Amino acid sequence: MNLATLRLVHYYAGVFFAPTIIFFALSGVFQVFKLHESYRETPGAQGGPIAWMSQVHKEAALIPPKAAPAKAPPPRAERSSPFKWFAALMGISLIGASLAGLWIAFNYPKRRQSFFATLLAGFVVPIVLLQFAAAG
Repeated sequence: MNLATLRLVHYYAGVFFAPTIIFFALSGVFQVFKLHESYRETPGAQGGPIAWMSQVHKEAALIPPKAAPAKAPPPRAERSSPFKWFAALMGISLIGASLAGLWIAFNYPKRRQSFFATLLAGFVVPIVLLQFAAAG
C-alpha cells in the first residue's frame, strides 16, 4: 500500500467513524462522573438522553434504561479522583480531535460530495445496526 492510498483510507475511515467516535467519547465522559445514573434518583423515571447514551455505550443496543425501584437508596458520594478528570479530558480531547479532523476533511474541495456521503453513512450505519440489535 503506497502513501497516497493510505491517506485516502485514513480520510474516509476518519470521516465515516467520526460521528461514532464523538458519541462514544461524549457518553464516556458522562459515565466517568456517573451522570448516566442520576435518573435513578427519581422513582419510576426512565432516564434522559444521558442515560440512553450510556445504555447504547454499555450494551451496544437500543435498550431503555431500567427504572429504579420506588425506594432506591440515595447514591453514595464519591470523590472525584485525578484519573477521572484525566479520562474526561481525554474524552473531550478525542471529541475535539475528531471535529478538527472533520473540518480538515471538509476543506478538500474535490472530495466535498464524497465527504458528505461518507459522513451521512457514518450516522446512518450505526443507527441501522442498533435497530437490528434491538430487533434481535
